[in-house]
Amino acid sequence: MSPDQTSTPSTARIVILVAVLCAAYMISQFLRSSTGVIAPDLTQELSLAPQSLGVLSGAFFFSFAASQIPVGLMLDRYGARVSMSVLMGFAVVGSALFATAQTLFWLTMARVLMGIGCSCLLMGPLMIYTRWFSRARFATLSGIQIAAGTLGGIMATAPLAWIAMWVGWRGAFTGTAALAALMGVLVWLIARDAPPGQSGSPPLHDKARESLWQSLLGFGAILRNPSLPHLLLLQFVGLGSAATLLGLWASPYLHDVHGLDGPARGNVLLVMAASTAMGMLFWGQMDIRFDSRKKPVLLGAGMSAAMLGTMMALGAPSLATVTVIFTIIGFCNGYAAIAIAHGRAIFPDHLIGRGISLLNMGGMAGAGVFQYIAGVIIGQFAAPGTAAPPDAYRTLFGFLAVALVFALLVYSRIADARPSTEGH
Repeated sequence: MSPDQTSTPSTARIVILVAVLCAAYMISQFLRSSTGVIAPDLTQELSLAPQSLGVLSGAFFFSFAASQIPVGLMLDRYGARVSMSVLMGFAVVGSALFATAQTLFWLTMARVLMGIGCSCLLMGPLMIYTRWFSRARFATLSGIQIAAGTLGGIMATAPLAWIAMWVGWRGAFTGTAALAALMGVLVWLIARDAPPGQSGSPPLHDKARESLWQSLLGFGAILRNPSLPHLLLLQFVGLGSAATLLGLWASPYLHDVHGLDGPARGNVLLVMAASTAMGMLFWGQMDIRFDSRKKPVLLGAGMSAAMLGTMMALGAPSLATVTVIFTIIGFCNGYAAIAIAHGRAIFPDHLIGRGISLLNMGGMAGAGVFQYIAGVIIGQFAAPGTAAPPDAYRTLFGFLAVALVFALLVYSRIADARPSTEGH
């Protein structure tokens, strides 16, 4: 039975399932963004150069990206429930290690473990949604998942800044380790790979009979898809630029250029993260309204590029202007929900896990690369432990804007995927 023919589970069952999956994803969003608001504190405590800060933050994304191929295999062969529950153990260990580490090396190793532990917390839920809901609803569910998960990113802004002032950033990560352990248990108890009454849809059932070699050969079919390069580059640059700004360098910018302390920086980042969550909900419906996945992606990403270009062009914007621009960028980043749905549409059912995991790998690799490049750019203007001048950040904003425009030019050549042509 296909997902589109599945008998409808109870509303309560669906709400509980989606709530648990969203809450688990919040852990991932919190951990990936958590170095941003405490970055100046880490820089001062450990005398980090901007390049080192980029490596520390990017370690999460690099390990996350490297995990995507095995994650895709795990999802298609063993299902999301097992994969998510097992991998979350790495996030628990990584958070605990981060809370106790005394050197840059061990902090970086902790970020590596966090990345592995969170590597399935978006793809796993999306895989479950492909079994429980119709294709036409996939973008909406993706938007809800990412928007709810963005609450974790919100927790990494002002709330983390205040908690760090209260119990220290190490105490905050000790609590995160305990929360991640709890969520791993809840995922195991509540998540199911198929709706009640089904042992699994045919694609999932057939995957269980595949050999490992046959599963690996599936990546060959994915790589031969002519639409893959267009989407992969968009994921690489789009998520890379978003993670570079919200996940790391917006906070040092607010500290260096506008002199904001931790809670004040957190307040601005909170507004940006909240606007991102609202953007996910807004853009998650736009593919149906436009009857196109390509048009809303071009619109949202194009507006993001325009705002980054504006930040580059402005000489000395006021804090109010910066907050408005950052808010618009956060809102426009919601196009990511449509981009994921576009990726889901170009792969056959039996390759969904590996296909969307490969796209996610591209996005997370882009985040790691862009955060490192950003550190190199800022490092050309500032010595370790010192504030960077406004020109350093203007150069960074310009680089992100140009890269995103280039990715959009490549993406514009992709064939569209219209929801009206798919099953309901």
